[in-house]
Amino acid sequence: MQEHMRRGTISISMELKRKLDMLKGERTWDEFLEELLNTSIEAKISRVESFLRETADKRDVSFEKLRLRLRDDLEGDFD
Repeated sequence: MQEHMRRGTISISMELKRKLDMLKGERTWDEFLEELLNTSIEAKISRVESFLRETADKRDVSFEKLRLRLRDDLEGDFD
């Protein structure tokens, strides 16, 4: 299926490209960037979950209900 995807280009500095190449290793750019994106999304989810835990006593909705809703919504968007 990936063979039929449209491709695009982005302009980045040579220094950033060099750093990304070192991290990428043998993976394809699609594999590497997908992993990078997923890591970033998980980090954002963790920060939101931490905030929700810290402020749980100020809401009527429990943290667990919010957490499940966030996970369900995001899993549908990024699969």
